[in-house]
Amino acid sequence: MSKNIGWKDNKWEEINNIKISIKDRGLKFSDGLFETILIKNNKPILLKEHLERFQKSLYILSYNIEIDYYFLEKIIHKGINKLNLNNNEYGAIRINYSRGINTERSIKINTLDITFNYRNLWIEFYLIKVNFNQINVHISESERRNEYSILSRCKTFNYTQSIQALIEANKKNFNDSILLNTKNELCCGSTFNLILKRNNQWLTPPKESGCLPGIMVNKLLDLGVLKEAYLMPNFNKNDILLAINSLSCKQIKKVNDFEFAVEFNTKDFWENFYR
Repeated sequence: MSKNIGWKDNKWEEINNIKISIKDRGLKFSDGLFETILIKNNKPILLKEHLERFQKSLYILSYNIEIDYYFLEKIIHKGINKLNLNNNEYGAIRINYSRGINTERSIKINTLDITFNYRNLWIEFYLIKVNFNQINVHISESERRNEYSILSRCKTFNYTQSIQALIEANKKNFNDSILLNTKNELCCGSTFNLILKRNNQWLTPPKESGCLPGIMVNKLLDLGVLKEAYLMPNFNKNDILLAINSLSCKQIKKVNDFEFAVEFNTKDFWENFYR
């Protein structure tokens, strides 16, 4: 079986063979949501937490439907079996759900589903290599996270802002980008949350700063490892700054012209919470 497979319309296919209608609102307007889940030891990690965030996001964006937890879990476990990873291999699952086919050219929503519509769902399964390499980041000068927008609280299809911030960083020879919010507070990265160790305390920007409520960050908060704090982009040499999400954990060694002095083992830190 291929190491990249997908499910749509009750069919299993190679990822490249899955077709999305040109009239789908997810394609036309980025009117859709997704969740990305790690596969480790052939198990979906923190699946319950991801599905709960998925449901919450659907409510926030007025989809007003209840997801079918049993059905999603069944498809996810079947997909993991089909992916057939070795125990030392990692995988990734991406659950996608759009608002469906658009009947007009405008953004107007003519009908709203009141039940979970399987035709609007597709799920991808990949073999991945988890990357723990150090990175250098640039604080975006052109893009800001809007801490007042409900979109900041959901994983939508629209990553245009992050893409622009990444292009900006790459042009300046940085690996990735950090985005501030409209108050110039630290917020998040292009595809990751930020956590900062200072004076033996791990800190992260609060949800009110405009950062996505990350699953890994929420777990660390629940465990008492992490505290929320409003942070400015002013760093100390002995700070440890990490870029973290469900699929990776990387130490940020340089922000713009500022370089951190401390080395940190991100692999052990990240895997310790996925045991």
